[in-house]
Amino acid sequence: MIKAIGLADFPRQLLTSIFAAVEIDSAFVVAHSLAQRPVILEDERVRAERRDEVLRYLAGPYLLDPVHLACIEGRRQGLVRLQDIAPDHFHESEYYRSFYVSHGLADEVNYLIRLEEGGGIAVSLGRLAEHGPFDAAELEALESIEPIVSAAAQRHWAEGTLAAEYNDAPSQALHAQLERAFDDFGRSVLTEREGEVARLILRGHSSKSIARALDITPDTVRVHRKNIHTKLNIGSQGELFSLFINAIACARGNSGEDPLQVYLSRRTPI
Repeated sequence: MIKAIGLADFPRQLLTSIFAAVEIDSAFVVAHSLAQRPVILEDERVRAERRDEVLRYLAGPYLLDPVHLACIEGRRQGLVRLQDIAPDHFHESEYYRSFYVSHGLADEVNYLIRLEEGGGIAVSLGRLAEHGPFDAAELEALESIEPIVSAAAQRHWAEGTLAAEYNDAPSQALHAQLERAFDDFGRSVLTEREGEVARLILRGHSSKSIARALDITPDTVRVHRKNIHTKLNIGSQGELFSLFINAIACARGNSGEDPLQVYLSRRTPI
């Protein structure tokens, strides 16, 4: 791995070295930045059945991903488990069911590696249900090699290197569209506060967590939830997630209209 620093083969050698330390079923390396969509740097270790999920992730759902948020906000670095960085009800969210449970992952840990230019690298390591979650000894082994993994990655993707290799104007433009679509989700149907609550629900926050984030009471959050369901004519978080996915799809090439309203206007009435 160290010999491969500065070479195109480095991301593959990085995962090969980690796989030599601990049994891992699926892994990939992703660059996260404020400027553009996540960039897959290495995916040869991604299980075949997950490849479609990775493509769907890059189409917009990454905006809900706690790993993406942790990288661009610089909140954490080092070895982290999903529950260390996810909202309190993330495991009950439709995003979690769609992008984790659906392909059999029982556990995931990430090396979060901060870059000088901002954003960071996430090395995601997954275990299938048949092999069980990472145990204490395996986590200790991954923790023990973290300084080498992080130092090598930071040296390989030194300041400016990643931007020079992967800077992509179309990706930046699409990322900006998707972020606006998320920030404006439901603006033509929901009040500003209801939109804030809806976005936090999508990211896996409970009513108590939303109340803390917005400095309101849990009872007020429940009223907003009821209004969101009524106004959007939905009855579950799963339906809210489906509306979000479809609204994000409508955001491509959209010129200022609320993507959710665009989608609702196209939907065939029942």
